[in-house]
Amino acid sequence: MLKLIKLEWQKHSLWKYIRNGAITTIVLLGMLMLIASDPSTGEIVATTGNSAIQTLTDMFMNMAYFAFTGTMLASFVVSEYENKLIHLMYSYPIKRKKILSAKIISVCIFNFIALWLSKLLAYTVLPLTGFRSASTLHINSFSALGNSLLNTAVTVCGGCIVLFIGMKKKSSKATIIASFVLMLVILQTTQGNVLPYTSIGGIAGYVIQIIGAFAAVFLSIRRAEIEDVM
Repeated sequence: MLKLIKLEWQKHSLWKYIRNGAITTIVLLGMLMLIASDPSTGEIVATTGNSAIQTLTDMFMNMAYFAFTGTMLASFVVSEYENKLIHLMYSYPIKRKKILSAKIISVCIFNFIALWLSKLLAYTVLPLTGFRSASTLHINSFSALGNSLLNTAVTVCGGCIVLFIGMKKKSSKATIIASFVLMLVILQTTQGNVLPYTSIGGIAGYVIQIIGAFAAVFLSIRRAEIEDVM
């Protein structure tokens, strides 16, 4: 599996996605610096228990990489059905489900690492700007660190939900559009709170997205071994 994951990263020029992720993070940092200049963003938000600037930092980062996950799935998986490259992949003496699983896992690993590093960068850089509100950005306890890691993992998992739409339509464009639409729907559902929480709140929001992601992936690859791709 590890060899397949490395092959996917090499085939799709991982450095291109690293560059795009870095640009995305820098743009978001610029936006957050402007927001942090407002002292009121240092106030605690009752629904999250964090300051407004920390809530917005997590939310913007999660939104960006939620869509980024869907976009990469469109490229790594769905587009290969469109351009028939999947025919070559399926000619290997490897189970089709394993090939598809490696593609999905490679996308999830990249986005988890990229999102987590982006958050750490924001938590480190913003307090150095001198804005008082940014001083409330912190992960200074084991529970806070664990929750941030869990939040990051669930956000990336949630981005996999659009895979089912892309595989049904066999359209990378439909996958990308669905990722942005779903991102906005979840944002509306959260009413501005940190993704991936929903109005149901707390752990239930995590469970819903995890179940949705696993269901989408399962339905997308379950017929791979017998599917006619010609």
